[in-house]
Amino acid sequence: MHYQVTEDEKRRAKTPHHIFNINIIITHLFISMIVLEIGDTAQLLLVPVISSLVIAYLYFKRKQVVEQDTWFVASHWTMAWRRGRILLISYAIAIGMVALYTLIDLIFPGGFTMNDFSTEGGQTNLGEIITIRFAAVVIFVAVLITFMQTGISVYDAGNGISNPAIEKFLPRAAGANAELGNGSDEAPAHADSNKNKGES
Repeated sequence: MHYQVTEDEKRRAKTPHHIFNINIIITHLFISMIVLEIGDTAQLLLVPVISSLVIAYLYFKRKQVVEQDTWFVASHWTMAWRRGRILLISYAIAIGMVALYTLIDLIFPGGFTMNDFSTEGGQTNLGEIITIRFAAVVIFVAVLITFMQTGISVYDAGNGISNPAIEKFLPRAAGANAELGNGSDEAPAHADSNKNKGES
């Protein structure tokens, strides 16, 4: 849905989406790559910890924007926060999977290992590898979906567009940005505007 907004409102509406995507790029791309290169698996916990702090900022800043800014700008902050919730849920699922494996491994130690057929006679912990891979897939899917959605939202914010479904979480007050229509609905609105100009 298109709304009547100023250029400054469009700029402010893009801000939460930029924050969201920068968070994903820095934490899930750069920090993950650095940890995998020079760190160990446990240090990958830095990724959800740092990302969760950024998402917490989106949540608290959104509450401030709802009180102080226009409905259009607040709607985009709300969308960014709700996408952050998807990431938080994926982190919780991944951590739950690792915790469950750790519990099983404590009850049945060595039950998920196999000989790696090396000359040293070492063993590979298949359970740990499989669990971490599946946990990573859960987070990867959530990151991919939200990153793509947020890219679209940046474009929408720059064109005065917001998802009207967000009204379920952010009701429109009397002074909210006026609706200009959706798709073909805009033609009559512009036609009426031009007609009024002609009459004046």
